[in-house]
Formats: sequence, C-alpha cells, structure tokens
Amino acid sequence: MNRLILIEENIGETRAAVTENGRIVELHIDRWSEAGQRAVEGELYRGRVRRVESALNAAFVDLGVGPEGFMPFGKSGRPRGLHEGAAIGVRVAREAYAEKGPNLAPVEIETGGAVPECIEPAPTLAQRLVRAFGDAEAVWADETDFDLDAEFEMALDPRAPVPGGGSLYIETTLAMTTIDVDADGRKGQGSPAQLAAALNVSAAKEAARQARLRGLGGILAIDFVHMRAQPDRKAVEQALRGAFRRDRAKVDVAPLSQFCVGEVARQRRGRTLVETLCDPDGALSVESCALAALRRLAGEAASDRSRRLRLDVSGEVHAWLEADTIGWRAALVERIGPRFEMAADPALARDACRVGRVRN
Repeated sequence: MNRLILIEENIGETRAAVTENGRIVELHIDRWSEAGQRAVEGELYRGRVRRVESALNAAFVDLGVGPEGFMPFGKSGRPRGLHEGAAIGVRVAREAYAEKGPNLAPVEIETGGAVPECIEPAPTLAQRLVRAFGDAEAVWADETDFDLDAEFEMALDPRAPVPGGGSLYIETTLAMTTIDVDADGRKGQGSPAQLAAALNVSAAKEAARQARLRGLGGILAIDFVHMRAQPDRKAVEQALRGAFRRDRAKVDVAPLSQFCVGEVARQRRGRTLVETLCDPDGALSVESCALAALRRLAGEAASDRSRRLRLDVSGEVHAWLEADTIGWRAALVERIGPRFEMAADPALARDACRVGRVRN
C-alpha cells in the first residue's frame, strides 16, 4: 500500500488529504476559528456530569466547549459514585456533528484542577493523521501534483464520476445518504448484462471512496444498475466490502436487495465535509469563501514578490475579513509583507474574488 498524507498550511486553516495508491481517499480541515471551540477526537477532558439518563444508560457531560458530550455506560452500567455535578475524566471518541454532541469514553485522571477543562489537547491535524496511519508518509501538498482546491471542490459536487465511465449522484437527507449509479453513456464491449456488472463493480469501489472522502456516515443506500444474474450481484457485494476494508470507520455491508440496492451502515466519525464548509442551505459559508480569497491572495503574492496587490471580495466576505476574529491580517503580513489592500465589491458573488496589482 502506497499511502501519503498531504499537508497544506494556509492562513486561517490547515487542510490535509490522505492518498492510497495515488488517489485521494480522505479530506480533512482544521480551522483557526474553531481552536478551543470544539472537542476534537482524542482530546482528554476533566468534565462535569450535567445529568444522568438511566433510560439511556448514559450521562451527559459538560466539557466547557461545544455541546455536552454523551458518555454511554456500557454493559457494566452506571459507575459507582457517578452523580450529577461530579467531575469525571473523559476522552473524545467521536466529534460532534449536526445536532449531536461528541461521544465520550471515561478515563482515569488525577483529582483536582479546574472543571470543566481540557487537560490534554489534540495534536495537530498532521500529527493525528500520521498517528492514525502508521505506514503513511507526510509531505507538503505543494510538493506533489495534487490540487487540493480542485479536490475539495469535487468532493462537494453531488455528481462524482465513476472510473471508466458513468456517474454517482449523491444526496444526503436526515434519514440517510442515497447514491444513484448512472451509466451516463458508459461504453464497452460485451452484452448489456456484462456492461451493467462492470459499471456496478466500478461504482461500488467509487462509492466507498466517496463515503470516506466526504465523511458520509449512517445508512448509505446505493441504487445500482439492475442485474439479474446472481454471480454478478455477488461480485458487486464483494467489491463493495473490499473497497471499505481500509476504512477507519466501522462499516457493515448488507447483501444487495432484489432491486439491486446495496445498504451500508458506516460509522459517523464527525462532521461531513459539507457540514464543515457550507451553510445549512448547502452554499459555501462566508468563512469558507473568505479563506479561499486569502489563499488566492497569498498565491498571487508568492508568484509576484514585488508588487502591491489588491483583493476585491463581496460585501459579506469583506465584513468577515474586516472583523479579523482569527488574526489573519497579522499572519498574512508575516508571510508576504504589508503589500496588500482589500475592498468590497457589491457586484461580486459570495464565492468570487479578484486579485490585481495596485497601480502607483
């Protein structure tokens, strides 16, 4: 297995990608704006028990950041001495997403100290990924041929191309994620049945990659092109199971239904890529657009090291940047110098920006 971890340090965020055999299979983001505002997987907290839910065999714990965490008791039941208001050591097992708080696991810690408090912050994104993939090498993304801007953009597109031809159309609802397999003019030799089987095997592998790439979890329903032959159905099932084998999330794959719908239950490990980058309506958030504009400005400054540059953005992006709640301006000055200015252009869409030279 040839695996790389690509790291990109930008103003306002760190982006990372995991590649396996030359293809990106995971995308990750750590943002400056969320530092100390979210409980990150692996962090250790001294939390405060807010309430015990006997019906759920669990407790809700205040971590001091983000929503309350959910700590299941497991088969052993409620620990002796655990009560509302008690201080308890917990480690974040799964990050918060949507309306759900983080999942927690109890751990032994020294008594005393502030409550709630993070007593062991998470390592950097790069360190976490290197630890998760012990056989992976971490490299800077700009030293490779991968374009992370393009990769993130494609991972937000409802349509994903299938290698060899065909497409997946991916839609997430509150109940599940549906993935429709479409031939989209795919061509090849053989009978229609052979073409359908070949398409479905390729689509099964790509659906598993897209689930990892986008951080999809819960129930995935994959509507494959119909196949009558039982051996073809089995081949698709095996391809689907095999494609998920290297997934860090727990995955269960059910046999294909009589209508060739494959059901997959994939463990949620945190927010999806859409939840991280977009507003609830699916549009890129103001912060995402602002950070993209800063990447564009920094890139132009790197290629033109002498001229003063001007960044034009939409009104709402300009307001976000002017507030400078993350300290981007000082960081950018340190990186490229104070040779830039910024202006609002009401004619620009939220996700558009313009970088040009300032005339003397």
